[in-house]
Amino acid sequence: MLENLSENLCVSKFQGIHYDQWTCYELIVTASESKRKTWKPITGLMPAEAMSHFLQRNYPAEHVSSQFRAIVN
Repeated sequence: MLENLSENLCVSKFQGIHYDQWTCYELIVTASESKRKTWKPITGLMPAEAMSHFLQRNYPAEHVSSQFRAIVN
């Protein structure tokens, strides 16, 4: 299931027996008459700590890293 971090960014959790990993997605701008949002993965699977660093480094102004940490905890 996708967890929205902002209007244009979300993450998805993949659970394993001994691990949880995350993928980040970015909204693809589609035709304005389309009612469905289309998301494109912008990362591969990453542990929560690495995802937090990725978000902090690439989207600092949007404060999505703190929103991600709230989802993880």
